[in-house]
Amino acid sequence: MPEAQEEFRNAVEQALEAVMFENWLRFHFIGELPPDPATAAGDAPEGTEEAERLCIRVPEKAMARIGELYPHLLPLAEHMNGHPVDFETSRRAVCTFVLEKLDGKTMPRDMAAVVFGSATFQIQLQLFHAWVQLHEEQLDQGFQEFGAWRTLFGQWRATPGARDLAEKLALAAQGRAATEGAGPQ
Repeated sequence: MPEAQEEFRNAVEQALEAVMFENWLRFHFIGELPPDPATAAGDAPEGTEEAERLCIRVPEKAMARIGELYPHLLPLAEHMNGHPVDFETSRRAVCTFVLEKLDGKTMPRDMAAVVFGSATFQIQLQLFHAWVQLHEEQLDQGFQEFGAWRTLFGQWRATPGARDLAEKLALAAQGRAATEGAGPQ
């Protein structure tokens, strides 16, 4: 495999790992924000959604373990720990982590933008989300180290069903690209 393709493949895997890790944090360490002392008896202000009260709460012992097993991902855990979480803050945390900690360091400079915009990354992202949905019951059965998630996802990704899904997603992406590239005649 040519060097540029190998660098791109590695960069996709690194960005995907960051997404997976952030998802793992939310899956295992989501909790409610402590009540605001400014509100009576912890009542949320009118119009506050339940989701606005969720945050990542990683205990010190778990944070130490993350630092031992996944030191390259510790900055992402530290950034998210204790902060409110929703789709946008999660997306922003992953993008910031990839841009600040990986781009130009463990991957070539400016590769993050190429990865995030690539069909390859989008397909892997869709596969990961499908895996989480398909295995949610199994994942809910108890705490699993992040390494177990990586292993289980990797095993699932190698199955004929997952490879077939990846192929269908790639064909759909090619079809969209061809349609977008054709433009009005």
